[in-house]
Amino acid sequence: CGLQVQSSSRLFVFVAALEHQREKETVVSFVSLAKSIRVMTIFDEVQLESRLKMVRGYVAKPIPAQPWKDERPCLVPFAGDDRNDFDDGRAGIIIGGARHAANPKMLASLGCRAVLNCASGGIARLPIDELREKGIRYEFTNCRSDSYTYPLLHEKKRRPEKLENRLNGTSETEEQYICSNHLEVANSLFVDIMHDIGKKGDGSENERDRNVLFFCVAGQNRSAGLAVGVLLLHGMNLEKILSYCAEQRSFVLENLGFQRQIVELEAIIQKLTSPSATEELRCRFGSHWKLLQHVNAFTQQSKRVRMCGTTRRPPDTGIPSLLNSQFEILNGTKVEVELLIPGLCSLEVRVPIESTIPEVKEILINEANEHVLRHDKQPCMCAKTWLVLAQFGKDDMYDIPLEVEAVERKVQLEKIRSMFGLTSRLKDGEWHVTWTSKCRFALVIFSVILRTNDDGIRDSDPALSSSQVPWTFVHEERKNAPATLLENTLRSTHLRAWDFVSGSSLASKLPIVFSFADDSRDKRAFMQVSRSANEMQQFKAPGEGDILGMGNNAIVHRVQLAHTFSDGRHRDEHWTSVNIGLEVETSLDEDANDRSEDNVGQATGDWDAAVKRPFDLHKMIAFLQHSSEAGLAKRLRAANKMNADKRILYFHGLGVGISTNAYNANEYKFELMLLSKYEENFSTYTMRRFLDEYTKSDVSSKMQEDFSITGVKILLVSLLNAFRDLTLMGIESFDFNHLNNVLVSRDFTSVRLIDIDGNSQGSIHYPTLTSSFASPNATPTSNLKPSLNVDLNILLPAIVEQLVLGKGRGTSFVANKRSEIWRVDEAEAKRIIRSVVLENFYPQIRADSNDEATQRAERHALRIAEWFYSLLKKRSPWSDWTVDIYNAMRCIDHLPIA
Repeated sequence: CGLQVQSSSRLFVFVAALEHQREKETVVSFVSLAKSIRVMTIFDEVQLESRLKMVRGYVAKPIPAQPWKDERPCLVPFAGDDRNDFDDGRAGIIIGGARHAANPKMLASLGCRAVLNCASGGIARLPIDELREKGIRYEFTNCRSDSYTYPLLHEKKRRPEKLENRLNGTSETEEQYICSNHLEVANSLFVDIMHDIGKKGDGSENERDRNVLFFCVAGQNRSAGLAVGVLLLHGMNLEKILSYCAEQRSFVLENLGFQRQIVELEAIIQKLTSPSATEELRCRFGSHWKLLQHVNAFTQQSKRVRMCGTTRRPPDTGIPSLLNSQFEILNGTKVEVELLIPGLCSLEVRVPIESTIPEVKEILINEANEHVLRHDKQPCMCAKTWLVLAQFGKDDMYDIPLEVEAVERKVQLEKIRSMFGLTSRLKDGEWHVTWTSKCRFALVIFSVILRTNDDGIRDSDPALSSSQVPWTFVHEERKNAPATLLENTLRSTHLRAWDFVSGSSLASKLPIVFSFADDSRDKRAFMQVSRSANEMQQFKAPGEGDILGMGNNAIVHRVQLAHTFSDGRHRDEHWTSVNIGLEVETSLDEDANDRSEDNVGQATGDWDAAVKRPFDLHKMIAFLQHSSEAGLAKRLRAANKMNADKRILYFHGLGVGISTNAYNANEYKFELMLLSKYEENFSTYTMRRFLDEYTKSDVSSKMQEDFSITGVKILLVSLLNAFRDLTLMGIESFDFNHLNNVLVSRDFTSVRLIDIDGNSQGSIHYPTLTSSFASPNATPTSNLKPSLNVDLNILLPAIVEQLVLGKGRGTSFVANKRSEIWRVDEAEAKRIIRSVVLENFYPQIRADSNDEATQRAERHALRIAEWFYSLLKKRSPWSDWTVDIYNAMRCIDHLPIA
């Protein structure tokens, strides 16, 4: 019809009106309807496109090829008009990344007076104390995302009139641009530093400089976008700003959405500062106009900036709750900590200075529910979550989970004292921790409960709710912004894990992102793995992800992990470069603390782990229960001295990993995983697989040729000893209904029991070990006699039959011989058994020979036949040999060997 649609708002209004006409079944001319609608446009799209082309001519260039050391940031000296020039010094903005913020010495040499954290969370390794000592303020604004649609500088809103009015003549849809809090915070800090003339220095050139570092993780998009926006507000020419960036840091502003917001902000400033600007226009851009007025009047507006190291009384905002909260910090009742919600954002939360771990977690969960999740496109609230504690100034992988599923509470309290210097005391029967402003918490969300209309009804424990669903977040990686997934989530895709007993923290030596599918039956979708660090995630073909095995409930990967340290010495070339801070000198005391306190688990070395990932959320929740596999695994580690011979699988601990949807690469979620010890000698060689090879009749193997009756006894003794170890550890049940839960060593001399979930029957609860942190209100548990409930009546006799009768004969041969033995009389049965034993284990003996070796072999075979016949028929003395473990051990112990 000749209508040219130049904006999404025009298209929206046009289509909406057309749909309304269809509903009313009113025939209106297509062209006349289009002409009757007028959208109040703000910008000249052609001019904006021209400005965007200019921006891309200066910046948004490819990042230098890896490996690349980002040693120097970009300094943009302020060159405003006369109204913003100062005789007592110079001001400018430094654009950089986390590694630059971690180098106070370099910042001081650049005349830096403040740093503004523009990332989605506090950078864990920042030396805030050292920054403060050098007179550098640390400020923070929460730029939650680096996505194209994130409102870094301003947010566009539309306020359309009623649709009925649009159909009756000319109607208007008004676009409003609301200045972002990030821009207000950044500008407030810049103004504050520029006009901070009260400080007296030595008069040196650096002392007279008043530069501000704007930094995010990579120093590419968020920090650069805010820096350019602030300088535009202060009247600096966009081409001049970009020329400095192009010369020193040409890869900045890769984000197309941020580019658009910059040229829009430039146009808004031009409109508002134009002599022809109307009052209507200034009302339309009210937040921008107010900001420009503050700049022009040289006001110090810092009410939205977090002031670290100052005790200014907050301005009167008219909100009593804000004032009360501020003064709670000033009078020492609360402390402000950082809350990182991996995959979303970080928040600043005030918690009681002295409070219990469960109390803090409840506060942080409520903060996440009320200020983040309830405002999502699909409102929800936290269900299954984990709380992990780290500290500013230390490596972000040097942390401890505050979850009893991972580490006992007494160990948590001991670790937060030795790692972070936090004290605790017993109060009202509970241990209260004294938190500090250096604490940074990560609330890892695994599942949520969708909010319904009846929002007041909640489960007593959301983590056990049957209505919880997996929580996923969306992130789109971009070609020219490597590792953006890391910047917006945990800042690392390395698998994290913690030792059950010592609480030591570990991370995978290589980055790893797993894959998943919404349908747990689609097991092939769980097999892909990406190990990309400094580039976009790249998934291998199925089967290339170090997969050890797969069952009905879980998949097992092989992953190598290393202990983490407070100074980051665990990092190597496989860690994402944007997350590596500059080397920090470490004191001898800190090194000693790492060795003596944190790395108790170092005695066992780094982990070569078998990582078990449940296929869906409900399986994950089930295996975490106290009576299920993860709970039992932790207690097995606590009772590890009873597992000295390692017949039971050695469990390391629990871990947190990240995975992506195999059919939607932009959808991610976090998973809890169980880590056990991987040993090449056992690998994935199960008892079922061993018996299949042992009884295989069509191929003669070296294993069959070398396997003696002594080997049979050794293997059976190892199996029963493993059951005995389970009994001594207090395990009440073991699933012996199939043979895939038993691993056989490659030399066939020992076994290892795995998948010890006790059929969800749990284990006997031993009294809690005494500790200075044990709660006095804890009720003592009763000592119960260990009693393993394992079915020995079916599979154990079958294993003995196959080992004695089935060597190289096949399972059908074993079944036929067993049936034949049961039909004939005792003498004939023993003759049959003796004959098979001689053929299986003494093939060199000839029937027509009568030498001493033959006679010894026949006598031995006869004793085996008598033993086996009594076992098979359950005759005395082996009438009850399958009743319990100890009777079975006595029976196998009497198996005659040469």
